[in-house]
Amino acid sequence: MEHSLENIKPLIRCPVCQKKYEPGKVVLLSEDDRKTALHLTCEACGISSLVFVSLGKMGAVSFGMLTDLEREEVKEFYGSEAVSADDALEVHRFLKDFRGGIGECLS
Repeated sequence: MEHSLENIKPLIRCPVCQKKYEPGKVVLLSEDDRKTALHLTCEACGISSLVFVSLGKMGAVSFGMLTDLEREEVKEFYGSEAVSADDALEVHRFLKDFRGGIGECLS
């Protein structure tokens, strides 16, 4: 991104309690000339969020959303292949006819 990560960190606050994030709780997921993706965990309230910052003609725009993904989980899953419609249909068909308990289903 045109501005370094260090320049945008002070601008990003927790969407729940509005505290600034501690640098050690910020995980850089991806970055290029025009956009940055971050995973943030608030030390004050413990809420995690994904934040996307983009540079446009009118300046910086950010979008954030709460997540239940932990730091290590987001590193593993961010950028991986999305669940396809075929994947969802396969699971639906399996569960529609499945007659066992949850333990059998997950094993």
